[in-house]
Amino acid sequence: MKKLILSGLLAIGTLLTAQAQNINFGIKGGLNVAKMTNYDNKAIANFNAGGFVNVGLTKDWAIQPELIYSGQGADVNWNVAGITFMKGTLNTSYINIPVMVQYSIVPSFFVEAGPQIGFLLSAKIKNGSTKSDIKDRMTTADFGLGLGCGFKITDNFGVNARYVFGLSNVYNNNSILVNAESKNSVAQFGLFYQF
Repeated sequence: MKKLILSGLLAIGTLLTAQAQNINFGIKGGLNVAKMTNYDNKAIANFNAGGFVNVGLTKDWAIQPELIYSGQGADVNWNVAGITFMKGTLNTSYINIPVMVQYSIVPSFFVEAGPQIGFLLSAKIKNGSTKSDIKDRMTTADFGLGLGCGFKITDNFGVNARYVFGLSNVYNNNSILVNAESKNSVAQFGLFYQF
């Protein structure tokens, strides 16, 4: 199923690029406010940074594939029958590949939506001075859907906001939390520069 989705995105991207009016490269970065669903947890602040290719299809429509480093996680407090068995700050890092379809409502303001796949780089939980690597309890691929908007201050420079909600469970079958359904939830605020 994952291969089918990726193949479909690649085919759509190839067809759209063939009809592109203009192609611009850019960089972006900013603040992540991240947490995970279905647990007693609080959001943590982290950052995102990377690059993108903006492919103009018409005057109003564009497609924007991105390659982004994203720091995520949550302040977690996992309880079973009232007994805490894991508590601390869970920091995860991903390489995310969103493919956003953008529509310009006016020339300087756009809205966007699209799928995202993320590849887990690391997962560490810190409680006081103790750090534990729990990457083996996490799934290596994370699917999500992003919704956002942006404003171009100049032709090259702008600000953007996006919310990405996870569609897949972040824990794998090796986790002690095997029955837990927990998904990433990330709000992003940042700046972008288009060359």
